[in-house]
Amino acid sequence: MLEQEAGRSDTFFIMSSDILGAVGRFLITSGIVVLLFVAYQLWGTGLQEASAQDDLDSDFDALVESLQAEPAVTSTAAPTTTLPSAPASTSSTTTTTLPPAGGTIPVSDEALAEALYRDGGEAIARIEIPRIELEKIVVEGVKVEDLRNGPGHYRATSFPGQQGNSGIAGHRTTYGAPFNRIDELVPGDELTVETVQGIHTYRVMSAADAFSPTGTNPNVAVELSEEHAALGHLIVDPDATWVLGDFGDDRLTLTACHPKYSARKRIIVAAELVSEPVDAPPQLFEIETEALTGEELESVADTESDPESRQTGAADSAEPSEPEPALRVDDEVSLDEGLNGDK
Repeated sequence: MLEQEAGRSDTFFIMSSDILGAVGRFLITSGIVVLLFVAYQLWGTGLQEASAQDDLDSDFDALVESLQAEPAVTSTAAPTTTLPSAPASTSSTTTTTLPPAGGTIPVSDEALAEALYRDGGEAIARIEIPRIELEKIVVEGVKVEDLRNGPGHYRATSFPGQQGNSGIAGHRTTYGAPFNRIDELVPGDELTVETVQGIHTYRVMSAADAFSPTGTNPNVAVELSEEHAALGHLIVDPDATWVLGDFGDDRLTLTACHPKYSARKRIIVAAELVSEPVDAPPQLFEIETEALTGEELESVADTESDPESRQTGAADSAEPSEPEPALRVDDEVSLDEGLNGDK
């Protein structure tokens, strides 16, 4: 009798040990997989971006060199601007002409227009920001696949170096993290953007000068504390597309996620063009867009988000109060596009 009870006890102990061992091995394996995934997100994607940047750098250099041999052609007709709104919740194709530089516009032949207005994911510019040791090739477009290769240009905004507001987005923690340190920029810092039209110099503006009605641009009123007014950046919600609108000046607007490892907010850096603006050749092109509804945006998983990091930063108090809508940006443009990550 005692031998039978001891046998059952030993069997139970062996089965329990086997089950606990299997659970332990599963948890260890799962932990390793999670750590490998995190390592890929933080470092593996950087290797992918670095490889893409090497190819884009060669492509951009070849593009600039190819235009140096092209003869110039002068056009005396200024283009018009047409920005029809896209449907709010359906996929659509929007036909847009670029904003005129004003007056008689000397432009090159079709080669220049083709070099400026390229397809999504193709190299269009080189941005250099000495303060944060940044030098990257900028691609056309801000979709997920575009931003995997480097900073991306919001197609519906002006082209860098031309009149108006030119917007560029970039990641802060994944895919090379090109805009990882843009919060370190201070008013007065200079940056350059090279395009096929030359090298264009910008100077970072303070939040007060860029967005306050008492500053140089009275179009958008933002309530700022004295501390935040002196910063070289502004924190806004992801749907604040008004930062890409027309402020009546020539500027470059950099956008990225905030805080790091989260896509809850957006950090915005505005820099005024201090070199002479270049002309915008008239070029009619079609923009293929997918107009996302709010629910669809919510369903997009965030490659930069970490639930534990979704705390409120001190700079969040610099959010705009009753911001004006975007003045020249199409309805389908969103600061979420691309920055919000993969599914």
